[in-house]
Amino acid sequence: MDFSACRLTVPIEVRFSDLDALGHVNNATYFIYYEIARVAYLRAVTGKPVTLEDIKLVIVDAACRYRSPALLGEVLAVAIRVSAMRRSSFAFEYGIREQSGGRLVAEGRTVQTVFDHHRQRVMPIGAEFRAQVERFEGLAFNPQAPIPPWTR
Repeated sequence: MDFSACRLTVPIEVRFSDLDALGHVNNATYFIYYEIARVAYLRAVTGKPVTLEDIKLVIVDAACRYRSPALLGEVLAVAIRVSAMRRSSFAFEYGIREQSGGRLVAEGRTVQTVFDHHRQRVMPIGAEFRAQVERFEGLAFNPQAPIPPWTR
């Protein structure tokens, strides 16, 4: 993950409830950290609070590589960016570092698809949202280009 390519970083303090029996952040908790970053990203891109009506996404792929343990009381910096955007799906990439020292803790990716929950079908990404993301990222995404496999 190229942290310098991320225009948004969200600080998260590790809580006691995030820990497993070994005293470090439980592996599943990283996906909650990614979710917190996704909501912050949507708020930053659209310029408004995110409501349940706004969440028309389903996660179709999720991955995490754990690099070092995160511990109680550490503040983690969760960096997020959109790395690819197709017609109806897009990829978020995440990098998590311990904030004070910069130690790499985890890297991840999720692929989301815009989904109409009432009709139970995939929908295209709205033109306004696409433009907002491209403006925020400073990139123009090719909707015909496939989302590349995630390799780290």
